[in-house]
Amino acid sequence: MQTQQPWSDWVKERDDPKIAHTKPEALDDITVLDLSYKSYAGCYCSSLLAEFGAQVLRIEPPEGDFIRTCTPYGMLYKGEGLNYLTEGRNKFHITLNLKKREGRQILKALVKQVDVLIETYRPGVMDNWGIGYEQLKEINPSLIFASITAYGQFGPMSRSRMPDYDNIAQARSGIQSGTGEVMPEGKSYDECPWAVPTKAGPWIGWVQPATFMAVGILAALHWRGITGEGQALDVATAEAYARFDDYAALWYQGAGVVAERFGSLDTAGWLYCFAPTKDGAVFLGGLRLEMWQAFADMVGKWDEWGAENWTNLTVFTEKEQQLKWAPLVFAETRKYTNEELVRMSVEYATKGRLAPITPVVAPVCSPEEAMKDLNWSERGIFTPVKDPVYGELIVAQAQHKMTETPIRTKWVCRPVGYDNEHIYLKYMGFGPSKLKRLKEKGVI
Repeated sequence: MQTQQPWSDWVKERDDPKIAHTKPEALDDITVLDLSYKSYAGCYCSSLLAEFGAQVLRIEPPEGDFIRTCTPYGMLYKGEGLNYLTEGRNKFHITLNLKKREGRQILKALVKQVDVLIETYRPGVMDNWGIGYEQLKEINPSLIFASITAYGQFGPMSRSRMPDYDNIAQARSGIQSGTGEVMPEGKSYDECPWAVPTKAGPWIGWVQPATFMAVGILAALHWRGITGEGQALDVATAEAYARFDDYAALWYQGAGVVAERFGSLDTAGWLYCFAPTKDGAVFLGGLRLEMWQAFADMVGKWDEWGAENWTNLTVFTEKEQQLKWAPLVFAETRKYTNEELVRMSVEYATKGRLAPITPVVAPVCSPEEAMKDLNWSERGIFTPVKDPVYGELIVAQAQHKMTETPIRTKWVCRPVGYDNEHIYLKYMGFGPSKLKRLKEKGVI
């Protein structure tokens, strides 16, 4: 009798990123115009589609997009900001001046040949240029017109001149107000300047709405396949980020409670927090009573804390109780290193009083530690990409593991206008002399 291959071996053979280049791409028949400007959200959205094989034509003004200059401490690599290097992947980069009439005429000719257009200009700008959705759908009725803006295409703030920045989305979403350290009772910002709303580290206020839009585009493509009809899509960054607000709206509606900052603790559960250690920090998870009891036992506090007599976890989730118990827990975790606490948790699952129940313990990894993690290395997220222009670079790979149509990064980025000659010849029939005249007139 033939021995069945373990599932982990079977699936790795078929969706290992190392063999992705040998397989077809799910969106290789889709062409996308990415007109996003000063918006990481637009770049990220088109990256998701490009990784699935869509031919993305990244259109920038002749001087390049401002987003190319965004980078840690002003560092440039071969002229590019590090943020843009991560999201120029798989895209053909061309230049086109949409402020000029001839540039807009060229865009209209391109629109006839594409499936999707992504734009991030303030509402009304594209319409005023004569290249809004209503004008372009006359040229291409099946066009999917995707707009990512700060406040959406309608609403009291939709015409605001406030820019669409990641931190503005974070600030207006309501989420960051509840993120950060607890303000001690009776204290003020003057006394506790650290107890302020804390922004998310990465540009999640741009990435999250970009992901929503990419999903919306895929749904619109499916609908078009059924009906032949295109449509306009509208995602507002702050509104999309507010979708992460979990239970906050329901809590306010039902109990009139406004979610407040609670540090690394969690109003929805205990034990559920980050805790300091000898050499860093760990995440602690004990969302069931017996897991919380197991933690107390694991650190030798079963009797002192009276864990045997605990009968209900709900009382521990109350604010006052969490603020009482957190310092006691942290005093214990500070006695150990990250590795020691993880090992203690694993050992307790086999030898502890409440085994196999044990608290969850996970180290808080630095970026360096994450990049060197063997699990992520084997799954290919940090595999270097050999780019013909920028050399070998490490950019985090998207994590759709697929057996038949896997994603891939074919190249990392391109300089401004790098593909003008190739793309304009392919789609417009423009030769070198035509491109030279357009460049002299400031059209490309």
